[in-house]
Amino acid sequence: MTRIKSILIALVLLTTLSSPALAASTSGTTNVSVRVPEFIVLHYYSGITLNFNAPTAEAIDEGSNSFDADWSGNTSGNGLDANDLMTASLELDGTKTTVRLNNVWAVRGFSTSGNARVDVTTPSDKLQNGSSEIKMSNVKVSDDAQNGSTITIKLNGISKNRATTGNIEMDLDFSNTTRSGSHTGGEYTITATTI
Repeated sequence: MTRIKSILIALVLLTTLSSPALAASTSGTTNVSVRVPEFIVLHYYSGITLNFNAPTAEAIDEGSNSFDADWSGNTSGNGLDANDLMTASLELDGTKTTVRLNNVWAVRGFSTSGNARVDVTTPSDKLQNGSSEIKMSNVKVSDDAQNGSTITIKLNGISKNRATTGNIEMDLDFSNTTRSGSHTGGEYTITATTI
């Protein structure tokens, strides 16, 4: 009986070894999802100093004039009239000037076709040097096509070289400026939000 078993086992082994092997195969499917965060990058300067280049003094020749004088030193005649004075080299609209700061912010995000809103606010609109003051007003963000306290821009993707860049515009009022030198304390805040 053991001999028959041995022959049967040998026969099974020979049959298995001589027949071609069957391949085993199985597969599975994995679902992949990616959660993209609300993501936006804002580049900005944390400090800006405006250096106004103007002569320290200006002498304007208004021509010649004649005055009548008496022996007591009193004179009469036409002096300079403030309404007729020539304009100085620094062109101001009264005591205000508009300043444009080019390429002082940039925005980028994941989307190459999405939009972002860029806002500007003014937490502190006064620059001071003691009692001397310069007031900032009408602060706007701008790009090549639009300006305002809020604008909508295109997101062009995450790479730095495709970032959307923009400007800041503001009016500076010098009517209460009584000193030369540095006036500090003015602030504007830029906020970029995906929409």
